[in-house]
Amino acid sequence: MISFVMIYLSALLLTCSSFGLGFSPSPLRSAALQSTVRRCIVNSNVVRTQLHMSVEDEADILIDVQKSATISPPSASTLYPVISKIAGKEWTGSCRYINANLQHATKLKLVGGVKYEISDDNKLTLSSFLTFPNGQTRQVVMEGERTGEDSGAMTLNPVEDGPIIMKLSEVAPDTILINEVEKESGKIIMTSSISVVQTMRGTELVGASHEVGEVGKDAIEGHQLWRMMENIDQKVVLSREFE
Repeated sequence: MISFVMIYLSALLLTCSSFGLGFSPSPLRSAALQSTVRRCIVNSNVVRTQLHMSVEDEADILIDVQKSATISPPSASTLYPVISKIAGKEWTGSCRYINANLQHATKLKLVGGVKYEISDDNKLTLSSFLTFPNGQTRQVVMEGERTGEDSGAMTLNPVEDGPIIMKLSEVAPDTILINEVEKESGKIIMTSSISVVQTMRGTELVGASHEVGEVGKDAIEGHQLWRMMENIDQKVVLSREFE
């Protein structure tokens, strides 16, 4: 069947080429080109007759050819224009905490990190950890998938059941925006921005997270100012104080 299909397509291509027509995805706009197509169709009838094919056989072959010529899915860099630049690496660093009164809580030491991973089928995994002054570490893994280039903010859901989801968007070429949202209420509890910046020390992730307060209280309860660099050692927890 495959060799027969190739014979048919080769014969059809030769007849079409004699009219200066190749297989092209471009729209057929000119009257002259449309006339050429009509002549090509007439010749396809000749080819079908010479190969003793029915109209149904020819239709089946053309349908198979059309299915095989599928459009390739968008690349990771197209779907994730910012994240694709930093994916596959662990980024770690430390945080300066600012309270609701915009005062730097110098005694509160927080360290943490983040890693973005894009699978072969363009699914996104976001792993992050935060280590508190008492040494306890909280780790969160979220997963999601962008369905198209212009699909807006995507949703990341926890791998293990949890009360929080993330809404993530990118502003090319260098900024990631994230809202952490309560599943049940739909309330935003934290909003963050992460920028990819080039410094004398190399590529860094500079982030600012704002903790949203309850109704009737401070609108913003606190601010987390993060600065992270690539963790070459790829360990789970590494801290780096601001210099």
